[in-house]
Amino acid sequence: MCDTPKIIKICSKKDNILEEILSISSKLYEDQKLILSKLECLEKRIINIERKVELSSKDETAIEDLVELKKIDLNIDKSNVLKVLSYRDYRSVLLIFRQVYKNKNNLKYSYPIRANGKRSFDFYANNKWNNDSFGTISRNIICDNIQNLFIKYNDLDNGDVSDEDFMNNQQFICKLSDDKYRKEVFKSIAEEIRLNNI
Repeated sequence: MCDTPKIIKICSKKDNILEEILSISSKLYEDQKLILSKLECLEKRIINIERKVELSSKDETAIEDLVELKKIDLNIDKSNVLKVLSYRDYRSVLLIFRQVYKNKNNLKYSYPIRANGKRSFDFYANNKWNNDSFGTISRNIICDNIQNLFIKYNDLDNGDVSDEDFMNNQQFICKLSDDKYRKEVFKSIAEEIRLNNI
């Protein structure tokens, strides 16, 4: 004789098990879609990184007429330097920067610094582009080189500079040692770079 309540109970458990299996498989399907989506995103990122590495390796060759950004003794006409120094503000640094580092023969790389974003830069030295987060290295090299140039020509012994100009120039030259002021000056340099580098 057939026990109907047992059969109903078994069928009910079977239905519950099927619902449970469907629920689990649905969740697995959703998780699988999420994983595939994340893998696609990861693959796109890897492709972008590979492109950047490929482009940077192409940039590793020497760039014609581009002055490397490194600590050097700048050689500029004294009268020109003293004229520029008379501004005693960011313009003094910017004008010397243009005169020393601007590459007029290469439209792609006008300066040995390039902006990668708002606060990320590269500088050109040793025939390659070097990473410079926040432009700290570039800023210090430029300011040190120009500050040394100003010190060299701000001299009372030759009579080219009056006592008053000497003192005012010295104040500005000392101000160039201040990191906060260097950051302000570098903003105008970064703007110049963004406007001129393609």
